[in-house]
Amino acid sequence: MSALLDAHPTPRRAGAATITVMDRKLAWVGLNLLPSLTPRRRDLLLRRCGGPVEAWLCLGEGLPADLRQEVGDKVLSERQAADPERELALAERAGARILTHDDPDYPPPLRGIPASPPVLYMLGRWEGSRDGCAVAIVGTRRCTSYGRLVARKLGAELAGRGVTVVSGLAPGIDTAAHDGALSAGRTIAVLGSGLGNPYPAGSERRIAEISKRGAVLSEFPWETRGAQWTFPRRNRIIAGLARAVVVVEAPERSGALITADYALAQGKEVLAVPGPITSDASRGTNRLIQEGAKPVLTVEDVLSELGMPALPLPPSPLLPPESQLVYDLLSQEPLDPSEIVARTGLPHAQVSRILLDLVLAGHIQELAGRKYVRA
Repeated sequence: MSALLDAHPTPRRAGAATITVMDRKLAWVGLNLLPSLTPRRRDLLLRRCGGPVEAWLCLGEGLPADLRQEVGDKVLSERQAADPERELALAERAGARILTHDDPDYPPPLRGIPASPPVLYMLGRWEGSRDGCAVAIVGTRRCTSYGRLVARKLGAELAGRGVTVVSGLAPGIDTAAHDGALSAGRTIAVLGSGLGNPYPAGSERRIAEISKRGAVLSEFPWETRGAQWTFPRRNRIIAGLARAVVVVEAPERSGALITADYALAQGKEVLAVPGPITSDASRGTNRLIQEGAKPVLTVEDVLSELGMPALPLPPSPLLPPESQLVYDLLSQEPLDPSEIVARTGLPHAQVSRILLDLVLAGHIQELAGRKYVRA
């Protein structure tokens, strides 16, 4: 039994869990466990009943006929199976916190957005002094090597400037943005599933890294599986946390464009990275630019939208002529050793030695498929 429950001498029994007038958090968690309790139904219930505790008790003890018709029998059935005390225990066991609108640590940017989530599960911490300046970087799962490179580069350069990078942890652009940010600073991931059942599968290590250097959030109950409806819904939180949204690559039908729509509805700036007109992955971003989104050519374009000064250009390393030739080539796109040999005319063995030296010096990095790019 929780300390909150013990705080009241005469708790009332209602369905699966004991709720008292002191247990607002437990009531919020209980209401959040009901998938059929849409934001509209929840608001109606709260207005009629007076608050989360009263709404939870009403659902357990019987609703007036007119309200029952509005809320629906499915919600009442889900109420009987819901166990908010178990939910709190699962989160606590994993080192996560559950925040509601009543908690001072609830992220302020989310309080005022439409359909603001009443409950947030959080691994890591919200740092208001830093996370108040956040940029979302989003895009397609089926990204190109160009899109992955740009997302990682922007993530690293923004995080290195003190900007928190927000994204959705999905494969492709999202994970590239998170990885870039982790190399230089802070990032926040917003999941489209419960924290206890993360998507994509196998992302536990990345989640652990992000929670050490930022935060991982979800509005969904702990064991919720990702579904077709959960990912578009979480996108309003990604947009809500950010002062601006950068879409790196997105086809004409993409969840990233849903995030952009949420950002516009919330009065946020939307920026887009231009891509080849022949690339399906860039059709959505190029369309955004046509419709007025600011094109992103460098990180300075994003910083100017935030009212931050431009970054000074990093000094170029002093390199031998052949190494400089290879280093300059890698400023444009990732290349493998054979492509570098073809463009420079240098012997393959020499190119391999130069690449190894540049990697060890931290000037370049190796990507998947033995491709190399500037660090």
